[in-house]
This record gives sequence, C-alpha cells and structure tokens, in this order.
Amino acid sequence: MQGRFSKVYKILGLIIVIGLLAFIYQLSRGLIVTHMRNSFSWGLYIATWAFFVGTAAGGLVVSSSIYLFKVETLKPVARLATITAFVFAIAAMTILLPDVGRPDRLYNVFIHPNFKSLLPWDFLVLSSYSLVSIIYAYVLMKPEIYKFGVNFPFLGLKGKKDISDEEYTRLKEQSFAQAKKLAPIALPLAILIHTVTAWVLATQAARPWWYGGLLAPTFIATAISTGPAIVILFSLWILGVNEKLLSAYRVLAKISALSSIILLFMYYNEFFIRFWWHHGEDYEALKLLFTKYLHLHVIEVFFILLSAYLFFRYSDVPKKLIQGGIALIIGVFAHRFLLLPSAYNIIPFKVPVIERYGSEEWSYPIAHGEVTGDLLNPGRIFVDFWNYYPSVIEILITAGVMAAVVFVILKLSEILPVEEKA
Repeated sequence: MQGRFSKVYKILGLIIVIGLLAFIYQLSRGLIVTHMRNSFSWGLYIATWAFFVGTAAGGLVVSSSIYLFKVETLKPVARLATITAFVFAIAAMTILLPDVGRPDRLYNVFIHPNFKSLLPWDFLVLSSYSLVSIIYAYVLMKPEIYKFGVNFPFLGLKGKKDISDEEYTRLKEQSFAQAKKLAPIALPLAILIHTVTAWVLATQAARPWWYGGLLAPTFIATAISTGPAIVILFSLWILGVNEKLLSAYRVLAKISALSSIILLFMYYNEFFIRFWWHHGEDYEALKLLFTKYLHLHVIEVFFILLSAYLFFRYSDVPKKLIQGGIALIIGVFAHRFLLLPSAYNIIPFKVPVIERYGSEEWSYPIAHGEVTGDLLNPGRIFVDFWNYYPSVIEILITAGVMAAVVFVILKLSEILPVEEKA
C-alpha cells in the first residue's frame, strides 16, 4: 500500500496547512472573523462537531455488531471501522478548539469542571470512546502485528515477533474472544456518546427547536446511517472490492438506508406535532425552517432520500455505493447545520406586551456585538434575527480538520494491518 496515496497526501497537506494558518489568524483576531455573533453563538464548528460525533459512533457500532449480533459478514471491514471511530472521535474534540475562541484557557475545564453542564460529560464519554476504539483496534489487529509487524514512518518495522503458525492461530482465537468481551462495552458507549451530545442541546429549555426528548433518538439514527456509509467509502478506497467485501458493503448499505428512513420518519413526526397547533415558539421555529431555510432543508431531505434509494437499489455496485455515501454525507451535514438557525433565531428574551384583546410576548432584541457604520450612518446594534452563514475563515479551518481526518485514516491504513490475513 505504500505510496498509493502520495498525491492525495500532498493535496490534503496543503488544505491542512491553509486551515492551520486560518486558525492562527482567528486566534490573533478573535471570533469576530467568524460570522457568529452574540445572538448566534454556535455555527459551522458545532455543526461539524455533531457530524463527527455521529460518524465516530457509527464506526464502533459496525465493529461491535459482529460479535454481539453475530454479523460475521462485516468482519472484513471491522478493523477499518474501529480506525474511523477513533479518528472521528478525536476530530470531534479537535473541532471544538476554534469554537471556544481561547483554547489556551481550556485547562479551566479540568481544574474547575461544572458537572451541572453536560459539556464536561460529553468530553468524558468522547475521551472514553476514543480509548475503547483504539483498544478495540489493537485487539483486532494484534495477531497480524505480532506476525508481520508494523512499518512505522522513520522508525521502520516494529512489533514483529518470531511466532509459529500454531501461535498465530492461537492469537487469532484470543483476539476473537477479547473482541467479543469488548463488544458489550463498545456498543453502549457508541450509543452513549451520541445521546450525551444530543442532551447538550436538548436540555436547553430556552431553545424550543432543541428542547425535547426526540433529539437523542434522531442523533442515534443519524449515527447508524452515516457511520456505515463512511466505512463503505473508506473501505472501497483502501481495501477495494472482492466477494467478501461486497457482502459486507451490502449489509452496511441496507443498515444505512434503513436508518436514514427512520431518521426522516422521526424528523417529520416532530414537525407534524409542532405544526398542528399553529402557535407558540415550537411552531415559529418550524416556520423559520420552511421559510428562511427551505433551500437547505430541500438539500437535506433530497440527498438523504437519494442515498437511501442508491443503497437499497444498488447495494452491490461500487460506483453507486460511492454516490450514495457522498449523497448521505451532504444530506446529513445539511441536517446538522439546520440544528442551529431555528434554535438561535427564536430569541429567548421576551417582553410581555398588553394589547387590546389580550397580551403576548415580544422577542427582546440582542446586541450582536459588532459596531458597524459611522457616527452619521450607524449600523444596527440590536437584532432579533441573524442570518448566519460561515465566514471564509470558518470554512478554511473546518476544511483543514476534515482534511486531517482523511489524512490520518489513510496513513493509519498504510501503517496498520487493516486487511485481515487469511
């Protein structure tokens, strides 16, 4: 596999460097270089964080299903699935660094954790998940590491031991037994990281778009759709196609497609409840989605449905699997982004107003935190709606992190024995 991705590495390396330079620029200027403001304090970084968490969760769901539910068909992609789980979990924590504005103060989270907030808990489960993922990967690859070694860059071949064929067979049996013991820990942890991530949003009572009990199940459905799709894409790229792999791709495609349909069902069930009474903040948040952000919602639903169709109809055609995987990534990423506008543009500060035939509450405008215009023609200071879109800096930083994810997965696939030996 050595040298297969040399051109890809150069392109990814360039994107990573540009992303790092953009991050340094943001650190020097502050979050004002993003398009986030006081009234809209979470943006592309948080949408990407939610996307990464879901993809990470899906990776270990794939691996643990082999041993918990005896889905032996998935064994050829198990190792690569654990690697994607680990890398995406690390990426989810990494993308939060530019969002906090002053990452140099992050030590306060460890010195003075606020356990009434779900954010420390989310960090804890993500860290635990990363650790379990790397242990799981080692357990699955241990026989090949001992027999063939690992060819590290600059360090050469490491870990190779002089073992007989009988010892190699025993190691494989031991690996299977250990993976079977880890699976009951890995699968609940995979579900937990997405549940806690959803709770970070769902417990915000001031945000009616998030507040409720259905957000966690939709997050889990999203994870079980995107995780297998990512594993399919990377497996096709790295491992290629053979009869065993095609069987694994068929199962993964069906799982992803079914989860996508379940996601849309829960999504529109929630919409119906919000729509029914034509009143209240829940309805206003929904109305925002179908007016100001209808174009993004159409992209979201169209690409998720397209991926489900391609995965169901052409589950054994590599070209269609690639198209379905890319379509799902576009649709789910739009879904993640749409978590934000309807939440932040329903201003939580209200002023009671008495009218002739009753009373109602008006949104109290928020100072968005940026002075524009001049003394004679000042710009608006207070807003009750912020038309957020990512700035160039946000896009470059996010692209840099995404490029790093792909770079690390490809590099690990070259170094580690991701392909099971007969």
